[in-house]
This record gives sequence, C-alpha cells and structure tokens, in this order.
Amino acid sequence: MVRSRFKRIRRTLGGETTLEGAIDAMGKEREEQVIERLGQFSDQVVVIVEKLRDAVGLFAADRYDELEEAAEELDRLESAADRSKEAILDRLSLGTVYPIHGADLARLVGSMDSIANLAAGAADRISMRRFSLPEEMNVQLVAMAQADVEAVKMLRAAAVAMSSDLREAIKLAGKIDKIESQVDELFADIYRGMFDMDTDFKTFHQLKAIIERLESIADCSNANAELIRHMALEYLDRQ
Repeated sequence: MVRSRFKRIRRTLGGETTLEGAIDAMGKEREEQVIERLGQFSDQVVVIVEKLRDAVGLFAADRYDELEEAAEELDRLESAADRSKEAILDRLSLGTVYPIHGADLARLVGSMDSIANLAAGAADRISMRRFSLPEEMNVQLVAMAQADVEAVKMLRAAAVAMSSDLREAIKLAGKIDKIESQVDELFADIYRGMFDMDTDFKTFHQLKAIIERLESIADCSNANAELIRHMALEYLDRQ
C-alpha cells in the first residue's frame, strides 16, 4: 500500500530522480529556516555575553548597585534565549529530512544555550557579594570578558554562514581557537595572581568561580566551532 502510493507520487513528479530532488529541496528549505532561527538565537546569546562583559566592567569599577541590576537583566535575557532554544528544538523534532543532520543542529543549539547559562551564572557570582581586586587583575578580568564576546560573535557568524557558504563557515570557526587560547592565558595569569592576594577564603573561591565561567564560555564557543567544522565538512563531502 505504502509502496504503491510512493510509486504514484513518483509518476506525478516525473520519476524517481525528480521525487528525490523535490525531497532534497524541501529539506534544504526547512534547513535554511532552522539556520535562520539559529542565527536569531545566536544574536540573543551574543547580547547576553555582551551584557556579561558590561557587568564585569561595572564590577571592576566598584559600581555594585548597577551590577545587581545588570545581573537581573542577564537572568531575564537568558530565560528568553531558553525559550528560543526550545522553539528550534521543537522544529527539529518534527523529523523532517535535513541535508545537515538534525541531531548535529540540535546539539549545536543546546551547546550554544550553555553559553547563555554560563554568562548568567558568571553575573550571579560577580554580584553575589562585594569585594575589590587589584587594578591589574580588574583589567585582565575585563579582557577575558571581551575575548568571550569576540568568540561568541565569531561563532554566530560561522553558524549563519552555514546557510550560504560552508567553506566560509569553516574559516570563521577556525578563528575561535586562537581566541580561546587568549582566554586560557588570561585565566592562568589571574589564577596565579590569586595566590599572591591577601584575601579571605570566600573571596578566593568566588573569584575562582567567576574566572572559571569566563573561561568556560570560550571553551564552549570553541567546542561549538569544532561541531560547525564537522558539520560543514561532512556536508561538503556530499556535494
């Protein structure tokens, strides 16, 4: 019954090859819709990480009242991004054939959402209690947050490029590794400096939690970049 139905569809569309082409075209169109939504979701993640950078700047300037407001705004933005993530995953769960594997797209969306979670968590820990750092360490902390912004912006560009230029997506994704290395160096410098600080146990561990999350944002961005490279290379092999 099912086979005969497909035979009728094939005859209507002009044969086996035409049917496969129509299915491929439908899959490509829906894939582009998902990637468009992924780009919009990526914009939300970029804004969240930019807000985290601003929050780090407020912390470095001892502007604690504004910092609390910034942390609350980050929580709201993260909740909105989470809703966007769910909408994309719902779209992918329909089971439509995508030229780029749906499971890879779902993993990419989930991992990008982790960046938003890390940023909101970092802001919460920054605003948890008030303490001051040496000026050099403040500069390094702001530099980490700025590098995170650059990594996420590059990730967003690579994700969007998948819909139009897979080779460009691979090129952009490859640039994130260098940014991650810069964040790793800043993390190591701050962590070494923490042992020279005359500070209490609570402050030490609060600062450690902050820089670990800033580092994790860059790590997660690079892991996403590796996934984009994998997806793009796999799809290029099919063309």
